[in-house]
Amino acid sequence: MLETYFNNDSPAEFFIEFQIDDVQYTYELTTTDVKVISEKIYRKDKRKTLILGRQHTDVTRNSLYDKKREVFLRDNASIISTAKQYRIEEIDSIYSFFDSFNSNVNYLGHRHDFYDYAKLSEFYSSNPDVLDFVKEKICDFDTGVVDITIHHYEDDEKEKRYFPLFAHLNGNESALINYHFESSGTKSLYVYLAFYFLSIKKGGILVLDEFDTNLHPDILPRLLDIFEDRVVNSMRAQLVFSTHNSDILDRMGKYRTVLFNKEDGASYCYRLDELPPDILRNDRPIAPLYRSGRLGGVPKL
Repeated sequence: MLETYFNNDSPAEFFIEFQIDDVQYTYELTTTDVKVISEKIYRKDKRKTLILGRQHTDVTRNSLYDKKREVFLRDNASIISTAKQYRIEEIDSIYSFFDSFNSNVNYLGHRHDFYDYAKLSEFYSSNPDVLDFVKEKICDFDTGVVDITIHHYEDDEKEKRYFPLFAHLNGNESALINYHFESSGTKSLYVYLAFYFLSIKKGGILVLDEFDTNLHPDILPRLLDIFEDRVVNSMRAQLVFSTHNSDILDRMGKYRTVLFNKEDGASYCYRLDELPPDILRNDRPIAPLYRSGRLGGVPKL
């Protein structure tokens, strides 16, 4: 679904560069809210080569699959999803890449279903390996929690309703706390860590808006460790996140950090290594420069 700012009629243009099995690809899309204008998929071996292209409903370039297999395109569907429907096996890896995305936001903002702790508790009940991962991290992050157990009851319609209980030490005894009485940080970890686990097991891409909300800054590097550990993250999953916490800048470095600016109602972004070298040197901390406003990406108050 596409919705333009201020309901303008100008086409929107997107591109993404990605890698599958050491092969680099570029996908370009020009579209309106009602029809696709053009799509291009490039593969880069020794040089960048257009392997699949369309203009409106016409396939203009195809070196990806057997040309005898005719694919009929629709105005309102991408060539990737259409080729998948036609069972073009050569598109499977590219389709799977885009299908691996999971996010806590959609075009309307934060997804409320993403934070449904009851459904998540039911999932934990059926997947103890995921619960063990979540439990280990929450207990390790000094939240006061020493154990998490999943329970259920039957409602008036005989439907099972699942909920967690968090165990805390109270002297020499263990006291159980309901989810609703836990801290906002513990609630956030209870939800988000499931998606961390699923991403690293499947090798997907997890996109989180303000992933550090309600969490202590010292926890953030430990969450990043999950993805940077090549043993834990053997499927090479990726985490793309937004944050207002500038302390993480020096951990991420200038090659993995993108700043967003807004001027006259228009937003634009740039990676830190695009800045002139005299502004940001490799041997200079990033966070102090960012806070001073010299790098941009801060509100003009």
